[in-house]
Amino acid sequence: MTAARDPYEVLGVPRNATTHDIRAAYVARARRSHPDLVGPRGLELMRALNEAWEILKDGARRTAFDVASGGPATPPGAGGGGAADDPDRPFWTGAAGPAPGRPWGPILDYGIFAGWSIGEISRRDRGYLVWLRERPEAKGIREDIDRLLDPDAEEPVTNRRGGRR
Repeated sequence: MTAARDPYEVLGVPRNATTHDIRAAYVARARRSHPDLVGPRGLELMRALNEAWEILKDGARRTAFDVASGGPATPPGAGGGGAADDPDRPFWTGAAGPAPGRPWGPILDYGIFAGWSIGEISRRDRGYLVWLRERPEAKGIREDIDRLLDPDAEEPVTNRRGGRR
């Protein structure tokens, strides 16, 4: 990013913005100026948005930019460090962070949704369950995933000897 292009100005956020606010600003501006929507004239703005996001999403890079540009370091409450640096965060939570609540079904102990129930995942990212259903790790929970993805499907019918028909 050139010195003339302050990432905070490019994204239109204040210096004390949280990482969540910065991401929201990035997504909103990217949707309005993506080259797939506006053509070649969006290329330069999209490059600037991507560079700004790369700097501000990473706590260390954001703090380094703040100090190098003569301003104070990013305040701890602004979310510069991210959830991965949170000492109160349970060790078993994945990249998606702590589960939102209202659990249903088995809890995953692996992957980006570690610590989430499959019901919570289905409300947030059904595509992940579609992908997970085919993975060997999901062998024991495949029927639960199928029930979530297609609740109107017929239950497997078992005969008297315990086998499926």
